[in-house]
Amino acid sequence: MRSKRFIPGFVVLVGCLLGIGLMLGTGLLGAARQKAFAASAITATDYTIPAGSDPWGTAVDSSGKIWVAIPGCDPGTSCNSSTPPGQIALFHPAASTWSTYPLPAGYGQPLMLSVTSKNMLWFTMPMSNSIGRFNIVNHKFAQWHVPTANSEPWSIVVDHNGKVWFGERALNKIGEFDPTTNTFHEFATPTADSQPYGITVDASNNIWFTENNDAHAQIGEYTAQGQMLEYKIRNGSTGGVTPHLIVVDPNGNIWWTEGWAGRIGELHIAQAQPGTNNGVNEYAYPALCSTCGMHTSGIAVDNKGNIWFDDSLQSTYGSFPDTGTGSFTLYTTPSPNSHPHDGLTVDSKGRVWFDEEFANKLAKVTPAKAVKAAKG
Repeated sequence: MRSKRFIPGFVVLVGCLLGIGLMLGTGLLGAARQKAFAASAITATDYTIPAGSDPWGTAVDSSGKIWVAIPGCDPGTSCNSSTPPGQIALFHPAASTWSTYPLPAGYGQPLMLSVTSKNMLWFTMPMSNSIGRFNIVNHKFAQWHVPTANSEPWSIVVDHNGKVWFGERALNKIGEFDPTTNTFHEFATPTADSQPYGITVDASNNIWFTENNDAHAQIGEYTAQGQMLEYKIRNGSTGGVTPHLIVVDPNGNIWWTEGWAGRIGELHIAQAQPGTNNGVNEYAYPALCSTCGMHTSGIAVDNKGNIWFDDSLQSTYGSFPDTGTGSFTLYTTPSPNSHPHDGLTVDSKGRVWFDEEFANKLAKVTPAKAVKAAKG
């Protein structure tokens, strides 16, 4: 066990109202309004990571513990071949303590995580072009190198059949790994240089992913029947639209963050048509800092249908109803200028967890209705 440092967070009251969402193209942006919340609506706290730096991906296991990938470098600026292997840390919410598991020699730096019901934690190591597995019970590591060189595996998810899927950010492919046969399969998107980034799986075992290149700005789907489909986010200009993480809401609709565009997007499945942006809505949230820029990264959905997201440049996080007709609520992170990024998740008690990369902390947000259930 490692000791932790406890730092109480704070909540900033958001009092502005954005009456009507910004309109772009041909009616692509839905209404986006900002709603004031009482200071008691949430509590926010963060915890210093036990070792290393630059916490990134997060995941919740079946016992409610929080796993954090700690690469020890920022993959956008400071990761290179001389960077030592990173670490995976486990946060125990009931005791507010940490356990730490350094990756063995010869491994890369862990970035994104996915935990299964069979006590296996899967993670990507884009800097070493590999994926890894950590056995939660016996604490043993294993790794496999992706067949295509320099593919940069990024986000990762395990489907309902136990297959491991990941986006190959440096290419136009998504990858599948079968742990039973130790074999890879890679599937190219119709669009070249699509840069698959975030990835998730829906209830029908369809794989959904974002295409991070704003030259295309699309959402991809690899169906359970083996068909590769793409959906446009916009007609016309897509400058700055760099889709990041992606999630499925309780109604089966698809949501994602849009990076430099400072928006979240939704694909309404009942209206979706491959090759078009039918069924797509984008929702613009207000900037609390007028000089910071905007970069929307992490996303998750709670069991009440609230879409949670964070903005790394604004150092804010917030929620939006999955109905697409409600209001945004926004808060600043517990530590200022903390740069929350891809690692945002929600546990079964409704608590929101996200990395604060530049502050080297893990943040916990407890909405008011989750306070009672979360105690203990």
